[in-house]
Amino acid sequence: MSRMQNERSLQQLFDEFVKECQYSSRLRSETISGYTEVFHLFLSIMPEIICAKFLTTEMLVEYFKRLQTRERVIGKNTVKVGVKNSTIKTYRSKLNTFFEWLLRKSIIQDNPLKRIRPPEIEYEDQRALGEDDVHKLYSAVTLHSRNSLILRRDIVMLSLLFFCGLRLGEFISLEVRDVDFEKQLLTVRGQTSKSKRTRFIPIHFTLLFHLRDYIAARNKCRYTTQYLVVSTKGDAGLSRDGLKHWVKALNKKSGVKFHLHRFRHTFACNLANKNVNAANIQKLLGHSSLNMTMTYLRSIRTEDLKNEINRLSI
Repeated sequence: MSRMQNERSLQQLFDEFVKECQYSSRLRSETISGYTEVFHLFLSIMPEIICAKFLTTEMLVEYFKRLQTRERVIGKNTVKVGVKNSTIKTYRSKLNTFFEWLLRKSIIQDNPLKRIRPPEIEYEDQRALGEDDVHKLYSAVTLHSRNSLILRRDIVMLSLLFFCGLRLGEFISLEVRDVDFEKQLLTVRGQTSKSKRTRFIPIHFTLLFHLRDYIAARNKCRYTTQYLVVSTKGDAGLSRDGLKHWVKALNKKSGVKFHLHRFRHTFACNLANKNVNAANIQKLLGHSSLNMTMTYLRSIRTEDLKNEINRLSI
């Protein structure tokens, strides 16, 4: 390590890492935000690590200890201690990307995470939405929409999530031109996708019906924005904050606790339950590896496999 590198703070090195992510690697802003959030948390928990020479295995062990024993205030009065194993694994992965960059730049001689075994993760939560949950969400939209356009928009929003399994960034970035009514295909453009690859999703006939109905209502209201999902506050696309508010409001109205990514798990599990092979599910989800797809299929419930068992014979 050169003397100049040795004198630079860890924050300065991270800023250089971020610049490379932005301008050389051209990573998505959401990915960089994830790195930044985890790094700032790391510095807040380990303020004594001011430069790269303090990045030792012992210091990282201390970081994970503090992470799992600190108290956090959730909501107004709830105090929670520690984090889940899956959260630790996520933090570890994002920090590891930065540490590997430091290693490639010869700023550190060894990655301090290499000698620390990651936690075992057991996914016991039910990530896919059940049939009753989906019906409750559609019912809440039907009962509580304030006008005809918003009713049609919200039904399209639910249907896009349920029948296409889109990521948040892909969903919010959809444009009217991405819907091909003639070929009945939805285009997920590479510049809006985490994988950076454009993919095409066949439009389910139910979604197709709702899209036609919504576009007609939207045209009647003279919206001109290129974005498919419109805002309630003017001629513009729905913002991330607007989407967050929509989810929160629908949680309350339907009684179903959900976030957008649960629809992606639901989409994958529904396809698997209809005997769509994993390779085709991978393609529809836009995953770069089959291993990633398989993590989504862990949400398949045991009771959903009853018919599969009953197919066995002697």
